[in-house]
Amino acid sequence: MKLALLSFHNAANYGAALQSYAFEKFLTDKGYDCEYINYVNTSRAHEYSMTWHIWDSLRHGKITNTIAYMIGSPFMTLRKLRFNRFYKQYLKKTKEVFRTSSEASRLNGKYERFVVGSDQVWNPACNGDDSAFLLDFVKNNRERISYSSSFGVDSIDEGHVETYKKNLSTFHALAVREQIGCEIVKNLTGRDAQLVLDPVMLLTKEQWLQLVPKEAKKESYIFSYTNRDSQITDFFKTGYSLNGKKHYVLSRYTRPQDFLSSTVRVKYCMSPQEFVTVIANAELVVSASFHCLAMSIILNRPFVAILTGDKGKDERPLSILRALNLENRILNPAMNVEDVLSPIDWASVNEKIEQMKMSSVEYLTKAIND
Repeated sequence: MKLALLSFHNAANYGAALQSYAFEKFLTDKGYDCEYINYVNTSRAHEYSMTWHIWDSLRHGKITNTIAYMIGSPFMTLRKLRFNRFYKQYLKKTKEVFRTSSEASRLNGKYERFVVGSDQVWNPACNGDDSAFLLDFVKNNRERISYSSSFGVDSIDEGHVETYKKNLSTFHALAVREQIGCEIVKNLTGRDAQLVLDPVMLLTKEQWLQLVPKEAKKESYIFSYTNRDSQITDFFKTGYSLNGKKHYVLSRYTRPQDFLSSTVRVKYCMSPQEFVTVIANAELVVSASFHCLAMSIILNRPFVAILTGDKGKDERPLSILRALNLENRILNPAMNVEDVLSPIDWASVNEKIEQMKMSSVEYLTKAIND
Protein backbone atom coordinates (compact mmCIF):
# COMPACT_ATOMS: atom_id res chain seq x y z
CA MET A 1 0.00 0.00 0.00
CA LYS A 2 1.31 3.43 -0.95
CA LEU A 3 1.14 6.12 1.74
CA ALA A 4 1.70 9.87 1.55
CA LEU A 5 2.96 11.38 4.82
CA LEU A 6 2.56 15.03 5.77
CA SER A 7 4.49 16.68 8.57
CA PHE A 8 7.21 19.28 9.21
CA HIS A 9 9.62 17.00 7.40
CA ASN A 10 12.42 19.49 6.69
CA ALA A 11 12.64 21.67 9.81
CA ALA A 12 15.97 22.33 11.51
CA ASN A 13 14.33 21.12 14.71
CA TYR A 14 15.32 17.99 16.59
CA GLY A 15 11.81 16.86 17.48
CA ALA A 16 10.57 17.37 13.93
CA ALA A 17 13.50 15.46 12.47
CA LEU A 18 13.30 12.51 14.85
CA GLN A 19 9.53 12.03 14.65
CA SER A 20 9.66 12.22 10.82
CA TYR A 21 12.45 9.64 10.75
CA ALA A 22 10.74 7.36 13.24
CA PHE A 23 7.35 7.39 11.52
CA GLU A 24 8.73 6.59 8.08
CA LYS A 25 11.02 3.89 9.43
CA PHE A 26 8.26 2.24 11.43
CA LEU A 27 5.88 2.18 8.47
CA THR A 28 8.55 1.02 6.04
CA ASP A 29 9.56 -1.80 8.39
CA LYS A 30 5.88 -2.82 8.43
CA GLY A 31 5.99 -3.20 4.66
CA TYR A 32 4.28 0.02 3.55
CA ASP A 33 5.54 2.06 0.61
CA CYS A 34 5.60 5.59 2.01
CA GLU A 35 7.10 8.99 1.34
CA TYR A 36 6.72 12.52 2.63
CA ILE A 37 4.89 15.11 0.60
CA ASN A 38 7.52 17.76 0.04
CA TYR A 39 5.14 20.45 1.22
CA VAL A 40 6.73 23.83 1.99
CA ASN A 41 4.36 26.77 2.27
CA THR A 42 5.59 30.34 2.68
CA SER A 43 5.52 30.24 6.47
CA ARG A 44 7.48 26.99 6.70
CA ALA A 45 10.00 28.27 4.15
CA HIS A 46 10.68 31.32 6.33
CA GLU A 47 10.79 29.48 9.66
CA TYR A 48 14.52 28.73 9.60
CA SER A 49 15.63 31.35 7.08
CA MET A 50 17.89 33.75 8.94
CA THR A 51 17.98 36.07 5.93
CA TRP A 52 14.21 36.42 6.05
CA HIS A 53 14.21 36.98 9.84
CA ILE A 54 16.92 39.65 9.54
CA TRP A 55 15.02 41.62 6.90
CA ASP A 56 11.70 41.14 8.68
CA SER A 57 13.19 42.47 11.93
CA LEU A 58 14.68 45.45 10.11
CA ARG A 59 11.34 46.14 8.43
CA HIS A 60 9.65 46.33 11.83
CA GLY A 61 12.45 48.36 13.41
CA LYS A 62 13.49 45.55 15.79
CA ILE A 63 17.20 46.33 15.89
CA THR A 64 18.01 44.04 18.82
CA ASN A 65 16.37 41.10 17.05
CA THR A 66 18.20 41.98 13.85
CA ILE A 67 21.57 41.86 15.58
CA ALA A 68 20.69 38.59 17.30
CA TYR A 69 19.70 36.96 13.99
CA MET A 70 22.87 38.22 12.31
CA ILE A 71 25.04 36.77 15.08
CA GLY A 72 23.14 33.49 15.01
CA SER A 73 23.12 33.16 11.23
CA PRO A 74 26.42 31.18 10.87
CA PHE A 75 25.31 28.74 13.57
CA MET A 76 21.92 28.17 11.97
CA THR A 77 23.56 27.73 8.55
CA LEU A 78 25.75 24.94 9.95
CA ARG A 79 22.83 23.38 11.79
CA LYS A 80 20.66 23.36 8.64
CA LEU A 81 23.50 21.80 6.67
CA ARG A 82 23.68 18.91 9.12
CA PHE A 83 19.90 18.49 9.20
CA ASN A 84 19.70 18.46 5.41
CA ARG A 85 22.28 15.68 5.32
CA PHE A 86 20.17 13.71 7.78
CA TYR A 87 16.99 14.22 5.77
CA LYS A 88 18.73 13.29 2.52
CA GLN A 89 20.09 10.08 4.06
CA TYR A 90 17.01 8.90 5.92
CA LEU A 91 13.81 10.42 4.49
CA LYS A 92 12.06 9.64 1.24
CA LYS A 93 10.07 12.57 -0.16
CA THR A 94 8.42 13.65 -3.38
CA LYS A 95 10.68 15.22 -5.98
CA GLU A 96 8.12 17.93 -6.63
CA VAL A 97 7.73 20.67 -4.04
CA PHE A 98 4.16 21.72 -3.20
CA ARG A 99 3.51 25.16 -1.72
CA THR A 100 -0.29 25.38 -1.56
CA SER A 101 -3.23 23.11 -0.93
CA SER A 102 -4.29 23.64 -4.52
CA GLU A 103 -0.94 22.34 -5.78
CA ALA A 104 -1.06 19.36 -3.42
CA SER A 105 -4.45 18.36 -4.84
CA ARG A 106 -2.57 16.94 -7.84
CA LEU A 107 -1.51 14.08 -5.56
CA ASN A 108 -5.04 12.62 -5.46
CA GLY A 109 -5.06 9.20 -7.08
CA LYS A 110 -1.34 8.65 -6.57
CA TYR A 111 -1.59 7.29 -3.03
CA GLU A 112 -4.01 4.99 -1.24
CA ARG A 113 -3.81 6.83 2.09
CA PHE A 114 -2.72 10.27 3.28
CA VAL A 115 -1.42 10.41 6.88
CA VAL A 116 -0.81 13.71 8.68
CA GLY A 117 1.19 13.97 11.94
CA SER A 118 3.01 14.11 14.28
CA ASP A 119 4.35 17.41 15.65
CA GLN A 120 2.25 20.59 16.02
CA VAL A 121 0.82 20.23 12.53
CA TRP A 122 -2.58 21.49 13.74
CA ASN A 123 -1.24 24.59 15.45
CA PRO A 124 -2.12 27.55 13.18
CA ALA A 125 0.91 29.45 14.48
CA CYS A 126 3.20 26.62 13.35
CA ASN A 127 1.59 25.47 10.10
CA GLY A 128 1.26 28.93 8.58
CA ASP A 129 -2.51 28.97 9.06
CA ASP A 130 -2.68 26.42 6.25
CA SER A 131 -5.55 23.95 6.05
CA ALA A 132 -3.47 21.66 3.85
CA PHE A 133 -2.25 20.22 7.16
CA LEU A 134 -5.89 19.26 7.76
CA LEU A 135 -5.70 17.34 4.47
CA ASP A 136 -8.31 19.58 2.86
CA PHE A 137 -6.81 18.76 -0.56
CA VAL A 138 -7.61 15.03 -0.30
CA LYS A 139 -10.83 14.32 -2.19
CA ASN A 140 -11.65 10.89 -0.78
CA ASN A 141 -12.45 11.17 2.93
CA ARG A 142 -11.61 7.50 3.52
CA GLU A 143 -8.02 8.27 2.57
CA ARG A 144 -7.62 10.91 5.34
CA ILE A 145 -5.82 9.69 8.46
CA SER A 146 -4.11 11.47 11.34
CA TYR A 147 -1.53 9.98 13.66
CA SER A 148 -0.27 11.72 16.81
CA SER A 149 -1.16 15.15 15.46
CA SER A 150 -0.76 17.95 18.00
CA PHE A 151 -2.63 21.25 18.33
CA GLY A 152 0.03 22.73 20.63
CA VAL A 153 -2.69 24.92 22.21
CA ASP A 154 -5.46 24.27 24.70
CA SER A 155 -8.22 25.55 22.42
CA ILE A 156 -8.88 26.64 18.84
CA ASP A 157 -9.57 30.36 18.52
CA GLU A 158 -12.89 31.51 17.14
CA GLY A 159 -11.42 32.51 13.79
CA HIS A 160 -10.36 28.91 13.06
CA VAL A 161 -13.26 26.97 14.55
CA GLU A 162 -15.27 26.48 11.35
CA THR A 163 -12.24 25.47 9.28
CA TYR A 164 -11.10 22.93 11.84
CA LYS A 165 -14.62 21.62 12.49
CA LYS A 166 -15.28 21.14 8.78
CA ASN A 167 -12.01 19.39 7.99
CA LEU A 168 -11.60 17.26 11.10
CA SER A 169 -15.12 15.93 10.60
CA THR A 170 -14.08 14.40 7.28
CA PHE A 171 -11.22 12.23 8.56
CA HIS A 172 -11.56 8.47 8.26
CA ALA A 173 -9.46 8.04 11.43
CA LEU A 174 -8.35 10.59 14.03
CA ALA A 175 -5.50 10.19 16.52
CA VAL A 176 -3.77 12.86 18.57
CA ARG A 177 -0.78 13.03 20.91
CA GLU A 178 -2.27 14.73 23.99
CA GLN A 179 -5.43 14.34 26.02
CA ILE A 180 -6.26 18.00 25.45
CA GLY A 181 -6.20 17.24 21.72
CA CYS A 182 -8.88 14.61 22.28
CA GLU A 183 -10.98 17.23 24.05
CA ILE A 184 -10.54 19.76 21.23
CA VAL A 185 -11.62 17.20 18.62
CA LYS A 186 -14.62 16.19 20.74
CA ASN A 187 -15.71 19.81 21.22
CA LEU A 188 -15.37 20.60 17.53
CA THR A 189 -16.75 17.46 15.94
CA GLY A 190 -18.39 15.30 18.60
CA ARG A 191 -15.95 12.53 17.61
CA ASP A 192 -13.64 10.56 19.90
CA ALA A 193 -10.03 10.84 18.76
CA GLN A 194 -7.61 8.10 19.77
CA LEU A 195 -4.76 9.04 22.10
CA VAL A 196 -1.54 7.54 20.70
CA LEU A 197 2.20 7.66 21.24
CA ASP A 198 4.46 10.07 19.43
CA PRO A 199 6.20 8.29 16.51
CA VAL A 200 9.60 8.40 18.27
CA MET A 201 8.18 5.93 20.80
CA LEU A 202 7.21 3.45 18.10
CA LEU A 203 10.89 2.58 17.70
CA THR A 204 12.80 0.59 20.31
CA LYS A 205 15.82 1.69 22.28
CA GLU A 206 17.94 -0.65 20.16
CA GLN A 207 16.67 0.90 16.93
CA TRP A 208 17.54 4.40 18.14
CA LEU A 209 20.99 3.30 19.24
CA GLN A 210 21.71 2.36 15.63
CA LEU A 211 22.12 6.11 15.03
CA VAL A 212 24.78 6.32 17.77
CA PRO A 213 28.31 5.83 16.42
CA LYS A 214 30.29 3.12 18.19
CA GLU A 215 33.23 5.49 18.52
CA ALA A 216 31.11 8.09 20.36
CA LYS A 217 33.30 10.14 22.70
CA LYS A 218 33.06 9.08 26.33
CA GLU A 219 32.85 12.04 28.67
CA SER A 220 31.04 12.60 31.96
CA TYR A 221 28.40 15.29 31.38
CA ILE A 222 24.83 16.45 31.86
CA PHE A 223 22.79 17.73 28.93
CA SER A 224 20.31 20.60 29.08
CA TYR A 225 17.91 21.60 26.31
CA THR A 226 15.93 24.67 27.38
CA ASN A 227 13.88 27.41 25.73
CA ARG A 228 13.98 30.10 28.43
CA ASP A 229 16.97 31.79 30.00
CA SER A 230 15.92 31.13 33.59
CA GLN A 231 15.16 27.42 33.28
CA ILE A 232 18.64 25.99 33.83
CA THR A 233 19.21 28.49 36.64
CA ASP A 234 16.06 27.20 38.32
CA PHE A 235 17.32 23.64 37.96
CA PHE A 236 20.61 24.35 39.73
CA LYS A 237 18.62 25.77 42.67
CA THR A 238 17.96 22.12 43.56
CA GLY A 239 21.54 22.01 44.82
CA TYR A 240 22.73 19.77 42.01
CA SER A 241 26.47 20.15 41.40
CA LEU A 242 28.43 19.20 38.31
CA ASN A 243 31.28 17.82 40.47
CA GLY A 244 33.76 17.82 37.61
CA LYS A 245 31.23 16.86 34.94
CA LYS A 246 30.82 18.89 31.75
CA HIS A 247 27.59 20.69 30.89
CA TYR A 248 26.38 20.19 27.32
CA VAL A 249 24.07 23.09 26.44
CA LEU A 250 21.45 23.40 23.70
CA SER A 251 19.57 26.69 23.98
CA ARG A 252 18.76 29.80 22.01
CA TYR A 253 19.90 31.76 25.07
CA THR A 254 23.53 30.72 24.79
CA ARG A 255 25.81 33.43 26.15
CA PRO A 256 29.27 34.48 24.86
CA GLN A 257 30.88 33.21 28.08
CA ASP A 258 29.46 29.75 27.40
CA PHE A 259 31.79 29.43 24.42
CA LEU A 260 34.76 30.34 26.62
CA SER A 261 33.91 28.18 29.62
CA SER A 262 35.99 25.07 30.32
CA THR A 263 32.87 23.38 31.69
CA VAL A 264 30.26 24.21 29.06
CA ARG A 265 30.02 22.58 25.63
CA VAL A 266 27.64 24.46 23.31
CA LYS A 267 25.66 22.02 21.16
CA TYR A 268 23.45 24.35 19.10
CA CYS A 269 24.61 23.01 15.71
CA MET A 270 24.28 19.28 16.41
CA SER A 271 22.97 16.90 13.80
CA PRO A 272 19.92 14.79 14.73
CA GLN A 273 22.22 11.76 15.07
CA GLU A 274 24.46 13.62 17.54
CA PHE A 275 21.36 14.75 19.45
CA VAL A 276 20.43 11.10 20.04
CA THR A 277 24.05 10.29 20.90
CA VAL A 278 24.31 13.09 23.47
CA ILE A 279 21.14 11.93 25.22
CA ALA A 280 22.16 8.25 25.10
CA ASN A 281 25.45 8.95 26.91
CA ALA A 282 24.34 11.69 29.32
CA GLU A 283 24.42 11.14 33.07
CA LEU A 284 21.41 13.45 33.39
CA VAL A 285 19.12 15.26 30.93
CA VAL A 286 17.40 18.52 31.93
CA SER A 287 14.90 19.74 29.38
CA ALA A 288 11.72 21.64 28.52
CA SER A 289 11.58 19.92 25.12
CA PHE A 290 8.97 17.19 24.68
CA HIS A 291 11.07 15.17 22.25
CA CYS A 292 14.21 15.50 24.33
CA LEU A 293 12.29 14.10 27.30
CA ALA A 294 10.74 11.38 25.14
CA MET A 295 14.16 10.30 23.88
CA SER A 296 15.52 10.30 27.44
CA ILE A 297 12.70 7.96 28.44
CA ILE A 298 13.18 5.66 25.44
CA LEU A 299 16.94 5.47 26.08
CA ASN A 300 16.38 5.06 29.84
CA ARG A 301 18.45 8.09 30.82
CA PRO A 302 17.80 9.97 34.10
CA PHE A 303 16.04 13.28 33.44
CA VAL A 304 14.37 16.34 34.94
CA ALA A 305 11.43 17.82 33.05
CA ILE A 306 10.83 21.58 32.98
CA LEU A 307 7.36 22.97 32.30
CA THR A 308 6.87 26.38 30.68
CA GLY A 309 3.58 27.44 32.28
CA ASP A 310 1.85 27.39 28.89
CA LYS A 311 -1.04 24.93 29.26
CA GLY A 312 -1.15 23.99 25.58
CA LYS A 313 2.59 23.38 25.26
CA ASP A 314 2.94 21.73 28.66
CA GLU A 315 0.23 19.22 27.82
CA ARG A 316 2.68 17.41 25.54
CA PRO A 317 5.22 16.38 28.21
CA LEU A 318 2.54 16.15 30.90
CA SER A 319 0.55 13.56 28.93
CA ILE A 320 3.44 11.12 28.64
CA LEU A 321 4.78 11.77 32.17
CA ARG A 322 1.35 11.11 33.67
CA ALA A 323 0.88 7.95 31.63
CA LEU A 324 4.25 6.59 32.79
CA ASN A 325 3.91 7.72 36.43
CA LEU A 326 6.92 10.00 36.05
CA GLU A 327 5.40 13.24 37.31
CA ASN A 328 7.91 13.26 40.16
CA ARG A 329 10.57 14.11 37.56
CA ILE A 330 9.02 17.55 36.94
CA LEU A 331 11.09 20.43 38.30
CA ASN A 332 9.38 22.29 41.12
CA PRO A 333 10.51 24.72 43.86
CA ALA A 334 10.58 21.94 46.45
CA MET A 335 12.78 19.59 44.39
CA ASN A 336 16.21 18.95 45.91
CA VAL A 337 19.32 17.11 44.78
CA GLU A 338 18.09 13.85 46.34
CA ASP A 339 14.98 14.05 44.18
CA VAL A 340 17.11 14.69 41.10
CA LEU A 341 19.31 11.68 41.82
CA SER A 342 16.50 9.33 42.84
CA PRO A 343 16.45 6.19 40.66
CA ILE A 344 13.78 5.59 38.02
CA ASP A 345 12.06 2.19 37.76
CA TRP A 346 12.86 1.71 34.11
CA ALA A 347 11.44 -1.82 33.99
CA SER A 348 8.01 -0.46 34.95
CA VAL A 349 8.32 2.47 32.54
CA ASN A 350 9.33 0.22 29.63
CA GLU A 351 6.43 -2.13 30.32
CA LYS A 352 3.95 0.75 30.24
CA ILE A 353 5.42 2.03 26.96
CA GLU A 354 4.99 -1.40 25.38
CA GLN A 355 1.34 -1.50 26.46
CA MET A 356 0.70 1.96 25.02
CA LYS A 357 2.58 1.04 21.86
CA MET A 358 0.29 -1.94 21.28
CA SER A 359 -2.83 0.23 21.18
CA SER A 360 -1.09 2.86 19.03
CA VAL A 361 0.03 0.28 16.48
CA GLU A 362 -3.41 -1.33 16.50
CA TYR A 363 -5.03 2.02 15.72
CA LEU A 364 -2.55 2.82 12.94
CA THR A 365 -2.79 -0.58 11.30
CA LYS A 366 -6.59 -0.54 11.34
CA ALA A 367 -6.78 3.06 10.09
CA ILE A 368 -4.54 2.30 7.11
CA ASN A 369 -5.88 -1.13 6.18
CA ASP A 370 -9.60 -0.64 6.87
